[in-house]
Amino acid sequence: MSRCALRSSSARAGDAVAGLEPAGHVRPSAPLPSFSSKIPRCACSTRRYRALPPRSGPSPPLGGPGRGLGSASALPRSIYAGAAGLRSSLTAPRMLRAAAPPPALLLCALLCRLAAGHEELPTAVNITWSSINFKTILQWQPKPSGYFYTVEIHGQTSDVKRKCILTSETECDVTDVLRNVKETYTAHILSVKPAEMDNFEEPPFAVSEKFTPYSQTVIGKPEIKDYSQKGSKLNIVFKDPLTPYIFPNGSFLSIQDIFQHDLEYKLSYWKDQSSGKKDATTKSHNFEVSVDSGKNYCFYVQGIIPSRRENRNGRESMVLCTSVGKNILDEYGTEVFIILAVIAVAVITLAIVLPVVLCKRKKAKKARAVREKELLNGV
Repeated sequence: MSRCALRSSSARAGDAVAGLEPAGHVRPSAPLPSFSSKIPRCACSTRRYRALPPRSGPSPPLGGPGRGLGSASALPRSIYAGAAGLRSSLTAPRMLRAAAPPPALLLCALLCRLAAGHEELPTAVNITWSSINFKTILQWQPKPSGYFYTVEIHGQTSDVKRKCILTSETECDVTDVLRNVKETYTAHILSVKPAEMDNFEEPPFAVSEKFTPYSQTVIGKPEIKDYSQKGSKLNIVFKDPLTPYIFPNGSFLSIQDIFQHDLEYKLSYWKDQSSGKKDATTKSHNFEVSVDSGKNYCFYVQGIIPSRRENRNGRESMVLCTSVGKNILDEYGTEVFIILAVIAVAVITLAIVLPVVLCKRKKAKKARAVREKELLNGV
């Protein structure tokens, strides 16, 4: 916090104690200085002053009752030194009291404080958490111009951690500082200028909504490894989505490793070209359900957290269908049938028309040869 330092010699520590004498001392030969009638000058600085250490003995109260000036240790160093010198030289038997500061000094302090305050920077808005399989991205607006952002992650029980220091982007990957997935976090997005990083003043910032990865991250798509339909049984084998966190051996943790018994998987399946849908659940990584023999089925798999109030259902895997007893028309539909019919008609037409055309051309050629021979014999 900026302070004002008196620069005029007439407004130094002696002014604070003018006309006052501590007990047990005699008045010095020279009169004490008094407050100058001129307005004291002040120099403003953004550097904070460090409070002086307390004196070894008890300090007499300054200002008396109602003055509220505090102890001598809170005064600037120059005033403290002047007061100490005067206390050793004054001998009149009266209590040391400090004169009230003039209005000009208070006005100077106020103006210096206003001048030293840094320009208020815009703060982030529309702060959102985006998390899939515990990979968490923090996003906000607007794009900075002339300043930067720094992200601070505050946990309920963990230390504050900084990410994306002095970034000009409007998103930050905070996955690695949210390792305690059951803790609740908030993000403070600071608006800063590089020159102010070592300033004692706290920069303006915006605070996000609370976020708990364990209860708010979205479960991603499972991977279908294999499926088959034999008779009246449909068998499906799938794999857990992976998280960004790793075991000590370097392999990635799956969502099953983190959620354990809280995680289930749901299978949704239906007869091909039918709207009727059935569901089945499991805590393992495979399904075996009964279906109609000889009929094809389509399906998808998704993870679910039954204990959640929100985001219970994860993202659905890709839809796959079996192909038991399908012929080419079942597989590709009427479009292929039409194409095959057109090709067949074209081949039949060509087989009929081509011999007729060739025969006519042969007869015309023979007739032309006979006429040419007759003309030559007539000559």
